[in-house]
Amino acid sequence: MRLKSENGSITLEAALVLPFFMLFIVFMASIIRISVAEIALNKSVSETAQIISTHAYPATILSDQVENLASDKLSGISTNIISLEDVEKLVGTSLKELLDFDPSSSNYIDQLGASVVTPIVQEKFADNMNSNSATGSNINVEVELPGSINGGADSYIGITATYDLDLTVPFVDRTITIKKQAYERLWVGGY
Repeated sequence: MRLKSENGSITLEAALVLPFFMLFIVFMASIIRISVAEIALNKSVSETAQIISTHAYPATILSDQVENLASDKLSGISTNIISLEDVEKLVGTSLKELLDFDPSSSNYIDQLGASVVTPIVQEKFADNMNSNSATGSNINVEVELPGSINGGADSYIGITATYDLDLTVPFVDRTITIKKQAYERLWVGGY
């Protein structure tokens, strides 16, 4: 009578189960990485929208005060005395740049808003990720500026940010785009 040998049965079972177990671990690590990036982007966009909404009204008041002060100073000067060079020094930019500026172009204003807000969102994202390897360079920001700062129905600022996350899963070469939006009503002061 011949007995069956069970040598190597554990090795065979491990060879069948281990690849699936490792794939599960890598999959879970990727899901966690995506979740952390999504939470960090959401928090970054929300915090930036809150900062802008609370500081827009005081900045507008300050801007109006500076404009009134400059208007008062320039109203007393006759046009014969002031030169174009003096105006350029006062304004801090050349008149050609001012003449090329088209304030009616909403595309230009949206691009300007996005260029100002993008570094803030990127910095907050890097802080929220708590990692030196995660930078906000893959973040694209779009800003919806409010139609009114005086507390109307359209006095909301909107920030939309997208982040491209490269997956580091074996046999998968994909990029996931995470998109988050935040809308905040502008603080318009108390009456």
